[in-house]
Amino acid sequence: MNAKVDRARLGFGLGIFALCLFVRFIGIGWGLPSAERHHSLHPDEELILAYSQLIQPAQGKFTPGFYNYGTLYLTIQKVATDMASSYGAAEVGQDGSNYWARNRDFLMAGRVVSAVAGALAALAVYLSLIRHTGLIGGVMGGLAMGLTPAFVMHSRFQTVDVLATCFLAWCFYHCSRMVPTGDEEVDLKVLQRAAIWAGVFAGLSAGTKYTGVLAILAIGTTLFLVLGKGRLPEVGRLVAIALAAMLGVFVLVTPGAVLDSAKFLQDFQFELTHTSTGHGMVFAGTAPGFVYHISNIIVGYGGALLLFSLAGLGRGVYRKQAWLIGPLGFALVEYLLIGRAEVKFMRYIFPLIPVLAMGYGWAIGQAHKNGSMQMKAFVAFAIFGIAGFGGGLVSTAMLTKWMTEPDVRDQMAAFVRENVPEGSSVGLVSDPWFYTPTLHAEIQAGPANMRIGDRIGLLETVPGLKVIRYAPDGLDQRQDWDPRLISEAQPDFILFSSYEAEGYVKLYGQKDIDPQFKGQVDRYSDFIKLLTERYAMVDVRDFAGVKTKLLGLDGLWYTAGIHDMAYIRPQEWIWIRKDLKSGSGSSSTPSNSNGGRPDTPSDPTKETSSGPPNSSPGVGAPTGGN
Repeated sequence: MNAKVDRARLGFGLGIFALCLFVRFIGIGWGLPSAERHHSLHPDEELILAYSQLIQPAQGKFTPGFYNYGTLYLTIQKVATDMASSYGAAEVGQDGSNYWARNRDFLMAGRVVSAVAGALAALAVYLSLIRHTGLIGGVMGGLAMGLTPAFVMHSRFQTVDVLATCFLAWCFYHCSRMVPTGDEEVDLKVLQRAAIWAGVFAGLSAGTKYTGVLAILAIGTTLFLVLGKGRLPEVGRLVAIALAAMLGVFVLVTPGAVLDSAKFLQDFQFELTHTSTGHGMVFAGTAPGFVYHISNIIVGYGGALLLFSLAGLGRGVYRKQAWLIGPLGFALVEYLLIGRAEVKFMRYIFPLIPVLAMGYGWAIGQAHKNGSMQMKAFVAFAIFGIAGFGGGLVSTAMLTKWMTEPDVRDQMAAFVRENVPEGSSVGLVSDPWFYTPTLHAEIQAGPANMRIGDRIGLLETVPGLKVIRYAPDGLDQRQDWDPRLISEAQPDFILFSSYEAEGYVKLYGQKDIDPQFKGQVDRYSDFIKLLTERYAMVDVRDFAGVKTKLLGLDGLWYTAGIHDMAYIRPQEWIWIRKDLKSGSGSSSTPSNSNGGRPDTPSDPTKETSSGPPNSSPGVGAPTGGN
């Protein structure tokens, strides 16, 4: 009977892994380079890819000279791209042609690594839970880990965060193995084996992203609660063993910490400074991290899930569940650190999700075991709650849907090509990058791919348009949101995105603006005033068979304008000079009879009367992300 039960539990675990992996493969091709767009729409992917190619495993070279993160993901990415090269990745021509196809295949290899890691994290949570509660609790906890919105979305990116979280989840699983179940007795050999494996996975996590080092707190707390204060020498010995395993694995997977120590310390110090000083204007003027990350959790994990998870964790502490209390101690310290930081990316909450999911699953499992009508009702509401409010499966489904559809940057470019007259001038408010509509195959090249002079120079090659990045005093003197773009260059159209407006929008109209940002906000204010005086915002309607007032606007509810959730759905605006409009009130998008560009700029779209959505009254400031 036990063998059958074990096989059944294993089957459920493999089913959770397969389901979570399948979901991640839907939309995994979002934003990859193509013949029409040669660069990834994710701002970090090509930088990570470039550094990963500096690792040469066959030559024993594991020091990429880049240590903002640990080296493990870069090494895995390099192995994955070498495998892709051996099994059909696109070849680059001798003249460099077709490089985008090779990068597409390499980026996909890295995304597959993230997808598998996300599914494995769900399996780890499931296995932790079935040791200490019922099957239903294990299944629901695994799904809470594997199917929540932000974690699913980032599992389709070639970035470090999901893999680091996966290793944390497996560290916590081995912490759960330290705690006896049923009639089991405390066995020092079992504890030592579990402590070593927990330390190994903590080291793997730290070697992917440095915050994983905090997992030693979960290991130490769990050991202390299992053995008690009367056996402190044994606790100390086991913690020392786990710490040695963690540090040994960390150095093994990030050997630059020893072999390239000067550069390692420089990059590590940069990361510490960066998180404590901020990310430009992106998070300026926002709530403190302790508050800000609550909204990140609600949107990225799920509001209902958060409540049930906290209930389970609270009950677990009350019932002295060491396997929950240990990871919870880690989570509290992690939250303290990210709460104090000035950089507040959504992905910073990922290390908390395994702990929350374990709390959620344990709450359901224990309530189901209770069997009372009240507890049955609790289970029903908890299961229904995984759909979430402000997050949950509804958001996961919508985000997945968007990642299978044409991106709004490609849609805006198609709209421009169809409706903006040949030879028109189009102004950009900042340097072109991932947020810029696909007016040219190379326009979304980032700093990792192209020098700024070359990036701006290629604007002259955009077919059929004169694209302007205003820099009259030289490239080194260029300014974002320069009012002279309007007053002097006077382009026929102006394009910008929510990524270029975020930060400015939050600070606009605030009192006591940080002096380091005040000049930029004042310039933005002057720009917006001129823009609303001399330009009219285009209302993109009946485009591609879908009625939408502004490209990307419908994404705000699900991404809440959060910076690293809006990667897949930024907002894009296009404005037309008022003196080019032949009239107002037209509700359709005109085109000439043969479907090409119209010959004259005769009101290409209807002007909205209220300015951009959620704008400041009388100013028309566009909304931006957080």
